[in-house]
Amino acid sequence: VCGREIREGLGASVASDMPPRRPSRFTDDDADLVAGFWVAAGPKAGRVDAALLGDGAAGAFCLTPTVTQSLRRVARALAFGRAPILLQGPTCAGKTSLIDYLARRLNVRCARINNHEHTDVAEYVGRYAPLPDGTIGWLDGALTGAVRRGEWILLDELNLAPPDVLEALNRLLDDNRELRLPETGEVITPHANFRLFATQNPASCATSGAQYGGRKPLSRAFRDRFVEIHVDEPPPDELAQIVKRVGGVPPSL
Repeated sequence: VCGREIREGLGASVASDMPPRRPSRFTDDDADLVAGFWVAAGPKAGRVDAALLGDGAAGAFCLTPTVTQSLRRVARALAFGRAPILLQGPTCAGKTSLIDYLARRLNVRCARINNHEHTDVAEYVGRYAPLPDGTIGWLDGALTGAVRRGEWILLDELNLAPPDVLEALNRLLDDNRELRLPETGEVITPHANFRLFATQNPASCATSGAQYGGRKPLSRAFRDRFVEIHVDEPPPDELAQIVKRVGGVPPSL
């Protein structure tokens, strides 16, 4: 896979009881320790570790060994750079829920766009629309708002997005990291805390050869702009744990 793919998380030893030293640029108020890596976070008072919620509780999350391995890979990418992160894996592997868990644990607002063949660029960048006072004005799209405010954005099913949507992302994904609004001519430099995540199912299943409908392979040049992380599907015994934890359903059922 692309040059910056992460398959193995590195960092503090899983067997060690000693947490890694917090980097000097962080304090307890602006960072949290996730899977052995210090990651920038929002206000401490609002952080929620859904993995500690009771079975069947609303928003409960299950950290099985497979899920924990994927979490370490994502935390490592967050800790050591600002590159966008692309999570690839089969349907129901937990790609979207993993980012949602991290956002709640770190108390970071995360907007989400579900891509499909009719996704409009305006959903990303914004449009002119009627305002409450009766005038016509500019309204930021989900991506533009996240870029301005330093929030996260999750682009689900990225390889379902139309070519013009992918084209609109190029300048933001390049090294200059800028977002240009064609309608207004404004060029926005992302807030330091802005992070971009994307998910995709592969165009075909590696094991069965089955095709995922409507999905197009992203070009190598486009994918090279991401840190690419493969998310494995949990095995059957872990799926039973997840059903019990998240749904509150006894494994016997």
